[in-house]
Amino acid sequence: MPRGGLSMAVRRTNRLCTFRAMSTHHRRRLAERLALLLSPVALGTALFLQGCARIRPVSTETDLLVRREVLAEKHAETLRRQFGALYAGIRDEYEAKRAEGSTEPPTCDILIISGGGDYGAFGAGFLKGWGAVGNEGIPRPAFEVVSGVSTGALIAPFAYLGSDEDYDEVVELYSNPKDDWVRERGLLFFLPANESFAEVPGLEREVRTAFGEERIARIAAESARGRLLVVNTTDLDDGGSRPFELSHIAADAARTGDPSKFHDLLLASSGIPGAFPPREIESGLYVDGGVTSNILYGGDLKRNRGLRTLWGEIAPGLPPLRVRYFVILNNSLNATPQTTQRSWVAVIERSVELAVRASTLTALRHLLALAHIANLEGDTTAEVRIVAIPDDWRPPVPGVFKEETMRALEKLGEEMGRDPSSWRTELD
Repeated sequence: MPRGGLSMAVRRTNRLCTFRAMSTHHRRRLAERLALLLSPVALGTALFLQGCARIRPVSTETDLLVRREVLAEKHAETLRRQFGALYAGIRDEYEAKRAEGSTEPPTCDILIISGGGDYGAFGAGFLKGWGAVGNEGIPRPAFEVVSGVSTGALIAPFAYLGSDEDYDEVVELYSNPKDDWVRERGLLFFLPANESFAEVPGLEREVRTAFGEERIARIAAESARGRLLVVNTTDLDDGGSRPFELSHIAADAARTGDPSKFHDLLLASSGIPGAFPPREIESGLYVDGGVTSNILYGGDLKRNRGLRTLWGEIAPGLPPLRVRYFVILNNSLNATPQTTQRSWVAVIERSVELAVRASTLTALRHLLALAHIANLEGDTTAEVRIVAIPDDWRPPVPGVFKEETMRALEKLGEEMGRDPSSWRTELD
């Protein structure tokens, strides 16, 4: 989830609660805006617009439960098919290298990129810096699986393709935020009929530009090799997390020439609820994947066992598959202590921040436990490496999507990426 995630809307409201702290000029401007808001014309317009709100057709609970089952079956079938192709590729590569004298075990490298909003600049920088690591550490691999949530979803396709040019481009994107990435709706931002407090014309433009026909075709080509690119979203209608196989969707987009679903899914996964517009896809309404899971790692133990069994079916007689998880957290592991004021705005903002952080730590501990179970059962071996922004790092300037902060994070990420000791294999 973007840094500040759900609380962005709360902070927007908080501007109306700081009147005394404003300069005379700003107090006058706010008073003028409030006077306009409270005028009969403005109130009449607000009521009219409220009545014109677009209402979605309401599905019955039974219909939604059927939809849930269909989507779950479709997702499981797609995963098994994609992992079957992936494992076959790993098997063939292993046998070819073994014939050349290599003693390395068959390996599946998985990259997991968390949410974090503008702090995604850290992850972009880290991935670029990692490319400089040689045999003194673990060189940056060509990942078999890449998953991303929220800002991590925007970074994930670049990491999936993995060329130096791709890594340079995502660094350039996160080092140069534009003013129109997020734009307030104006005086009537607060109307319940609005989809969100803000619009994201600049972010939509960046997504369309970055993921044009050529890059989507490259993603589709990698999908044909069995590699997986997955982003997490939150399905508001179903009430839970819904991962999408973006590599598979890129293949559809390349075939049909219509990239709109690919773009919408990236915007949905990074769509701060309430602050950014939700996205309607395949009759469902989707927002930020960080609402339900800030990292996407496949935490279903039964399904994981099934995938491990699948390796034995596809590669009988070969050594156990080595699975290496690399987790990039676009935030610090621990919260920064601070005095919280006794206002509902401050309490909600701090509470949401702590809730997201706590759920992320729980997910990381679960991933470490799953790796331990896999190693005990012996049909695969698993390694988990985690990197995060140091707890003592502080932004140089206040605010979100500030160029100075994002460039500082990108530089920090590059420095840590070049240092093999940045990885940690356990949590405190």
